[in-house]
Amino acid sequence: MQQEPAAAQSSGSQQDSALPHAPTMPPPESVSESHQPSPDHSPTEQATEEEFQFLRCQGCQAEAKCPKLLLCLHTLCSGCLEAPGMQCPICQANAPVLDNIFFESLQRRLSVYRQIVGTQAVCTRCKEPAEFWCFECEQLLCAKCFEAHQWFLKHEARPLAELRSQSVCQFLDGTRKSNNIFCFNPNHRNPTLTSIYCRGCSKPLCCSCALLDSGHSDLKCDITAEIQQRQEELDTMTQALQEQDCAFGKARAHMQSAVSQLGRVRTDTEELIRARVRQLVAHVLAQESELLEAVNTRYQCEYEKIAGQLGHLDAVLQRIRTGIVLVQRMKRYASDQEVLDMHSFLQEALRRLHQEEPQGVQAAVRTDSFDDLKERLQDLVSCITRGTDAVLPRKASPEATSTPREPFDVDLCP
Repeated sequence: MQQEPAAAQSSGSQQDSALPHAPTMPPPESVSESHQPSPDHSPTEQATEEEFQFLRCQGCQAEAKCPKLLLCLHTLCSGCLEAPGMQCPICQANAPVLDNIFFESLQRRLSVYRQIVGTQAVCTRCKEPAEFWCFECEQLLCAKCFEAHQWFLKHEARPLAELRSQSVCQFLDGTRKSNNIFCFNPNHRNPTLTSIYCRGCSKPLCCSCALLDSGHSDLKCDITAEIQQRQEELDTMTQALQEQDCAFGKARAHMQSAVSQLGRVRTDTEELIRARVRQLVAHVLAQESELLEAVNTRYQCEYEKIAGQLGHLDAVLQRIRTGIVLVQRMKRYASDQEVLDMHSFLQEALRRLHQEEPQGVQAAVRTDSFDDLKERLQDLVSCITRGTDAVLPRKASPEATSTPREPFDVDLCP
């Protein structure tokens, strides 16, 4: 029966002896089984779930199994952290890994509290309905097992009915204070409670081990004082971090202001670009209409000239063909007297036809009639595509675009 403390605390010898003993509470229940927030939970249960959301893995947001604490202070489950020393999947920092025994202990204590306040609390030993909780052994006990337990060990134990009246924070505070620290020496047959800490070994020692450790005689101290000193060191560092938090907060606010200003500059620049492009498109369309109108006017003018020449050619060609036909018919049908009488007149008419010459095509059509319009088009294209300030003569700076300005005309090459 005296081996009960050893059984209750056997897992503690496997961890760092400078840390509080790991309790033998049942493993935490999976969040996917019974502790997912649901509309059926009471407001108190929902508040408890929200209070301890920090126990979830910061990678997958599930309840962390074997939680690992990285030097970047992110806590991940073993699934999200596949191998020690790998990069943090959240901030990609290369950092060593530590078993987060605080999270593990808190998960176990929360699991016990849920069992206590629920209807599934059973004795750790005989599986009968539990009525007591031992703070030393960290076990649920039925009435019979509690009587035997107290007969031999006389540990601090409290009825579950009393614990159910407590809040989760009160329960956790009570279990936190009940954690015991044992001597690190693995040669002890039974775990030995200690109140001595060796700063040279960085380990807790029982009285016997402390007396045998003559090399660090001046480095022994009360373990409670050591814990208090370490807590004060962390508090001091936390206060410094709070000041650093203020400095980083101001820097972040300044950076956020810069981001907002950058966003305003972007918006103003986008509006300016759209306005300038609309002006540019409107100008190009106006130039298009003007050039097309000029082309049509030039075409009409040239067409009228060519049409007049074409009419003259048609008239001469008709006269020539008429003269040829007339001479052929006179040769066939006219009498000698008729030939003599009409010869002089026909000879003069044919002579005049011989004097007519057709105007050359190159002389009739001027191939350079549209060259000046083509040059104007090329100038317009060059102004837009040559990558200079011809279209936008002054570059808009972020400072300039962040303030309203009057509309302006697009400066394009003529």
